[in-house]
Amino acid sequence: MKLNRKYNLIISSVGLLLVVIILNYVLVYVESRDPDSSIKTFSDALWYMIITLTTIGYGDLTPTTTIGTMIGYVFVFGSLGVLGYLISTLSSKYHTMMEEKKLGFRGTQFKEHVIFIGWNEFSRMVAEEIYHTSKKIAIVTHNKDQIDLVYSQFGRENTFALFADYNNLESLTKANVSEAAAVFISIPDDAQVLLYVIDFKKRYPKPQVVVSIENSKLKSTFKAAGVTYAIARNEIASKMVASYMFEPDVANLNYDLISSSRGLLDHDMQEYRMREDNSYVGTNYLDVFIDLKKTHNAVLIGLSRKKNGNWELITNPPEEEIIQVNDYLVLMCSGSSKKQLVTTFGVEEGRIIE
Repeated sequence: MKLNRKYNLIISSVGLLLVVIILNYVLVYVESRDPDSSIKTFSDALWYMIITLTTIGYGDLTPTTTIGTMIGYVFVFGSLGVLGYLISTLSSKYHTMMEEKKLGFRGTQFKEHVIFIGWNEFSRMVAEEIYHTSKKIAIVTHNKDQIDLVYSQFGRENTFALFADYNNLESLTKANVSEAAAVFISIPDDAQVLLYVIDFKKRYPKPQVVVSIENSKLKSTFKAAGVTYAIARNEIASKMVASYMFEPDVANLNYDLISSSRGLLDHDMQEYRMREDNSYVGTNYLDVFIDLKKTHNAVLIGLSRKKNGNWELITNPPEEEIIQVNDYLVLMCSGSSKKQLVTTFGVEEGRIIE
């Protein structure tokens, strides 16, 4: 099929070239016999044809004979075709370019972002929480209709959407997957997710992988396959429902704290990395607790520290615990305190899983 199209294109091009050459030779033949004509040579005829077809029309060369004028009409009407072809080609190219850009075919340069593979209501809610922490997100979906919905909800500044087949792992390069910090996989079938994870980790070992699953008993299996966290949706929901049934205030507080704060009065849990130049480094836990409460009205809950290559969460440490470089302080604060805390710690909130 492709060979036939290529063959037809070659035949058409050769035929058009022959017609142009013949018309120009005829034009030179009839015009060169008229002493009043300005078209005497083949180069004159070629120049006249070019400026006519391109609709420039300087008027420096014009046919004077009847046959020459008729050939001129051919060139004039041909210019309409050339102009129409150029406009339609440019319009088609522009439309194709915009469509490719919208569908993500031109890729993104996001780094340390979170990629969502599989777009459904659950992954949308997860993405919404991450989006409100100002982290960049990339969403891979196999449904074209979802692209516009993604951009209408999250905008384009920190969001990239890609229309692609999940199983085509090569297409994930357009989402700059090798530079991503984490990948969240939300595909309905647990067995399919497990196979997908195995193939994914072979090709892209750098990003950490989080999956949502139905069967909580498969957590250890997914861990063995290289998944950092396997989240059982039903398990989370059942714990929240049980909490609402006998400790509703605790449930409401937990729900509020695990959600990203949207307004100045909203509260949530945040964590900040301790840089070397932070004044809290080398200070005991109680003094930091008091200072954060007085200065930012933030409550220090605990800290996360890397030990033997693994992160360990220390909740409610003893007051004499010394804050160290690269510790993450976990605290509760309101949306109004965020900017102050970012200034104090010199880093944005959050720790991409490692």
